Amino acid sequence: MTDNELMQGILKRDRQAFQFLIETYQKQVVKTAFYFTGNMEDAEDLSQDIFLEIISSAASFRYSAALSTWIYRITVNRSLNQLKRNKRREIFQRLGDVFHSGANTATRAMESGSQNTFTEDTEKRNLLNHAIGSLPENQRIAFVLSKHEGLPYKDICEIMNLSLSSVESLIHRAKLNLQQKLAVHFPELKKN
Repeated sequence: MTDNELMQGILKRDRQAFQFLIETYQKQVVKTAFYFTGNMEDAEDLSQDIFLEIISSAASFRYSAALSTWIYRITVNRSLNQLKRNKRREIFQRLGDVFHSGANTATRAMESGSQNTFTEDTEKRNLLNHAIGSLPENQRIAFVLSKHEGLPYKDICEIMNLSLSSVESLIHRAKLNLQQKLAVHFPELKKN
């Protein structure tokens, strides 16, 4: 089903189009929302709201853009709105929990005698997540979409409604800020 056919089906309230939309984009929406909320449960709840918004605002879809880009934009905006409502939470507060919540992983690490390595990796991951969470909002969005989502700069430009040079600059500044924030913990990152 093409983007055009899908959106026409949604406008006609076609059940098959709704099902196709969710099957095609649910993982992308949840994953993106998770990177911003840092909580899988919140991301899954948020995805329901996002799909309702997609369906209710289908008439405003501009066919000049890719449907996936439009969905990313809605997801990013909804995720940021969620964060603003919950200012007390840090963006990646529980991200570390998700990475190492599996008891099997921890048990295997301890049994294999690699507890120190496991602990060090967890600490590094937590430091990185905290550093990413402390970036200015636009830098964080551009960085997450580029590095976590693997989106090309062109798509990030459309999602953030910015020029290519602005997105490149945001990602470059995000990398510099991360390097500066993490250099305290990782001396190998310090500039010579």
